[in-house]
Amino acid sequence: MEQNTIAILISGISLTIAGLSLGWNVYRDVILKPRVRVTVYKSMIGSEIIPMTEKLCISAVNYGPGSVRLRMVRFKKSTFKTRLSRSTAEGYVVHDYHNPLSGQLPKSLEVGETITLIFPWDNTNVFAESPTHIGICDSFGRDHWAKKGQVQKTLEQWRSQFAAA
Repeated sequence: MEQNTIAILISGISLTIAGLSLGWNVYRDVILKPRVRVTVYKSMIGSEIIPMTEKLCISAVNYGPGSVRLRMVRFKKSTFKTRLSRSTAEGYVVHDYHNPLSGQLPKSLEVGETITLIFPWDNTNVFAESPTHIGICDSFGRDHWAKKGQVQKTLEQWRSQFAAA
């Protein structure tokens, strides 16, 4: 091989590596948004000054990359029929700002941080709307939904306690 060919080959390899590096940086910084895992569950909560009571908890963990600002708790009631007609019922839930044990929204979460929002476990909470999805929206305008199985399990617990009331 001649020296000219070797120089062109090395330049081509360098250009390829630089292009891959640039592509990764654009993907990481512009396209890749933080992932947030949301969980919904019923729990017993209390402290030395607050008696133990049943509460609805919605937790969110930032799995990264980067920080995320969580804004509001959302719910959606969606079935196959309502998706076809594009008439899903949805809304926002205002959490208890006066509960000292509950996290407060809006909240910025760094990678690995978590927030737990506490709601009353009564016949007027979000499950009175029979939601199929419960989640939290962030500052990017994305909704992070809890797993449907968790929502259904918690909804069944709520119905067994309050549906007959």
